Amino acid sequence: MVDFDDKLFFAPMTGEVLDITECVDPIFSKSIVGAGVLMVPSDSKVYAPCSGKVTIVANGKHGMAIKNPSGLQVLIHIGIDTVDMDGEGFKTYKKVGDEVKVGDLLLEFDLDKIKSCGKNIQSPVVITNPVIKKVDVLRSGLVNFGDELFRIK
Repeated sequence: MVDFDDKLFFAPMTGEVLDITECVDPIFSKSIVGAGVLMVPSDSKVYAPCSGKVTIVANGKHGMAIKNPSGLQVLIHIGIDTVDMDGEGFKTYKKVGDEVKVGDLLLEFDLDKIKSCGKNIQSPVVITNPVIKKVDVLRSGLVNFGDELFRIK
């Protein structure tokens, strides 16, 4: 059995941390995808919130998931409905199977492009393991990438 105690995840970007229930997309606000937080980025870079292996890179380059050594998978999804942008305005630096360390640059995005395409910049950061129903949020309001964000208890 995987020990889920004391698992720490860091802010993958600089911006504002909100409660996940404030997300405009119900698939995230109702925690259907997973438990986590909502971020509103103020910068265009996304960094690894944990060490582990990249397990998902969205075809549209707007999202990435990492599975840590304990088996917890964190998904970072940039913007709402940004899949419609077909990768325009996004650049990835990692691919599926790559090993990453906390703070490694994962992807960059054009914040102005997302807004000009009429997309919401809300960016969910969630643990996708079905057994995890809640995270212990450590920071809210404005954070810098690398700040402690949440812990799994």
